[in-house]
Amino acid sequence: MSEMSVAARKGSAQLDVMQKAGWKIDENEKACYIDVDEDNDGTTEESKWCILPDLILEEIFTYLSPKERYYAGLVCRQWHRAFYLPTVWNNFVVDDRTLTRPKYNYYSGWQYCLDHMRTQNCLSRIGRHLRGIEFRPWHSFNNIFQFMTMLTWSMDKGKELNAEPQLVGMGSRIRSLVYHFPCNMSQPNDPEGIKLFGTGGQLLRGLKELLLRLTELHTLKLVDFVLERFEANHLLDEVVCSCCTKMRVLNLVNVTTTHCPIMHVGLFLNLQVLTISPQNIDDDVLSLLADTKLRHLYLLQNCYTPNHLTISACGVKAWRSLKKTNPRMRVHLRLENLVDGEVVLQPEAPVHSITYWTPQTRVRADLLVRMIDHYKNTLAVYGHELLPRFSSPKPFNSRIDSLLVLICRQCFNLDTLTVREKVSTATLLLIARTAKNFRHLNVRRFAVILRCDWPRHPEWSNEFHAWLRRNSRSYEAVEREISLILGYKWQLLSDRDFKQLTVNAKSGA
Repeated sequence: MSEMSVAARKGSAQLDVMQKAGWKIDENEKACYIDVDEDNDGTTEESKWCILPDLILEEIFTYLSPKERYYAGLVCRQWHRAFYLPTVWNNFVVDDRTLTRPKYNYYSGWQYCLDHMRTQNCLSRIGRHLRGIEFRPWHSFNNIFQFMTMLTWSMDKGKELNAEPQLVGMGSRIRSLVYHFPCNMSQPNDPEGIKLFGTGGQLLRGLKELLLRLTELHTLKLVDFVLERFEANHLLDEVVCSCCTKMRVLNLVNVTTTHCPIMHVGLFLNLQVLTISPQNIDDDVLSLLADTKLRHLYLLQNCYTPNHLTISACGVKAWRSLKKTNPRMRVHLRLENLVDGEVVLQPEAPVHSITYWTPQTRVRADLLVRMIDHYKNTLAVYGHELLPRFSSPKPFNSRIDSLLVLICRQCFNLDTLTVREKVSTATLLLIARTAKNFRHLNVRRFAVILRCDWPRHPEWSNEFHAWLRRNSRSYEAVEREISLILGYKWQLLSDRDFKQLTVNAKSGA
């Protein structure tokens, strides 16, 4: 065989390899050349990923970033079609790095600035399919403001008579908007801790302009805005004008840090769930809510909410009037804080649940007695969710065993109880036998003591006392007896399972 024919065969083989190779964009957005090796036997197996059902493709695409979704949509026609499926764009997250490019600033060094060309191309492709937007700024508020401005401009252009085809219907499917503002501007080495700075100015004006054009909103969550009074009083003007009859879920957490009732929340006639901080409601707000279809009112306190001692509860007459006008409404008191704190009790309110997401708050006897006195006819859920960052005492007289049995005996509607502090096995058996409507009992195994240290009650029979002492000697016996009482397989929770339980509870709330 001549040298020329050998060279021709080698060139042909290299050409075949090059045809099976390609270019790929790496994490730094640089192109790199990759080779695709042939199988040894010359045969290839076709992948079945392209024939996945739409439901599975939608679930997969929701875990990808917009950039990853774009590259996945280039794989095949089926995945390209999945790129535009409705559930894929249920939530579009905008943070400091979304659709940005690095730019050098002489005074601040390299910064990420919004790339207007990429943003416009992105909105023209997926703007019609967006169902929800979530803003998560940390430092670059200007990028968020520019994105809002571009989306507002695109929506206005899409409604013009001779609008470009790619702008028609821009943002018309957006049903939810979430905005968590990072109000704490303190530095990690700041000895004073929290320094609150609220939003406002051009950023707030840009948000309100966008809200005015979202006429199909049914979920709006504005968290930790920390506004001044004159700004808070007009925060929802545009929302009331655009979707007063369509709003279903509204979250307004820490609109202000001072007492400032937000009257607009009572103007959403079909509102179902309202989450608001206790400093932003009063008797007048309750009177407006009584005439709505509200079913769940969450009074949420977090680390930026003022101290519970500085917040006044609503009047008893206002709660009684609300219960009479809207008897199906349930009130939920919740505290989320990494330091110690207490919920603001609302006397005569139809409180359905009291939950703590705090690692340092203990169960206090005086507060628990007040809760029982106020809510013994309505309370159904009570518990502390995070693992404690304190040591619980072991002696019976210093523990909370008797308090837990008391709340189970007095609150006859209690169906969910979460226990994280030290209790004895005998206490768990008494709780299960005392509560008549129990459905969920969540207890940390690490905090349970194998002990029957209860003094014998005069009303206990010999058989019951013997049953209590016998089954308190092992975890297996406690789990078996409580399973028989509750009617399903019940188990003590490891710390890992307890953490997962709190994560699910918080996401559900």
